[in-house]
Amino acid sequence: MCMIFPALANANKHIEYVIGVEDVNYFPLFNFNSKHPNQPSFAFDLLTAFFEYKQYKYRFVPLPIKRFDKWFIDHNIDFKFPDNMRWRADGGKSLDLTFSEPVLRLLAGTYVHKSKKDLTRLEVKTLMTIRDFYPTLWLDLIAEKKVELHEEPTPVSIVRHLLVKNVQATNIDENVIRYQLKKLNKSGEIVLAKNIFHEQYTYHLSTNTYPEIIREFNEFVKQEKQLIQMLKQKYEIKEPWEQ
Repeated sequence: MCMIFPALANANKHIEYVIGVEDVNYFPLFNFNSKHPNQPSFAFDLLTAFFEYKQYKYRFVPLPIKRFDKWFIDHNIDFKFPDNMRWRADGGKSLDLTFSEPVLRLLAGTYVHKSKKDLTRLEVKTLMTIRDFYPTLWLDLIAEKKVELHEEPTPVSIVRHLLVKNVQATNIDENVIRYQLKKLNKSGEIVLAKNIFHEQYTYHLSTNTYPEIIREFNEFVKQEKQLIQMLKQKYEIKEPWEQ
């Protein structure tokens, strides 16, 4: 057995792992696109640090968000980031997915112009999100046609629509909103609607082929807490308890 494990380890060095990522600029969390897949972001820096630490060959493949649950089958990827069981109707069971421990904790909430900060859920009639994002907390009202869903390809366009009150709310991440507002010199103009239900969720790395590498990634995340904190500071990312 002692002879087998080093051989397996060496074999891994010759595999080029394919990391499926969402083809969208969702900076500072991630920023991937088909023409320039290696743009700096929290996700890019963290995953690069892990795969290079392990000396694994890898490449990022930006893919359309629509039907991302089929990526493992349709595009033959080895890993997906970010991923979460909440975005999958069956929790990933049909694909036998293995999810890493949480990498980043975020807040699923509803964000509105500051003048509308006291809106309740039933008062929201228009919601805007990234095209093909999964509006988990709004699926029921959208299905009942009580909320009209609008989609845009970029966070900056969503933020601009909210600033001029073309729509009432969005569900994109607060870190992404904060970054766009800072660029527009509009910091503080869009806020969390605290009267509307919100909850924490997490980013994970997932695979249906290499659970042993997920275990290695878990150990890396556990050991490199200082690196993760440094990346959060670099990209001005705040987790819910830091808001």
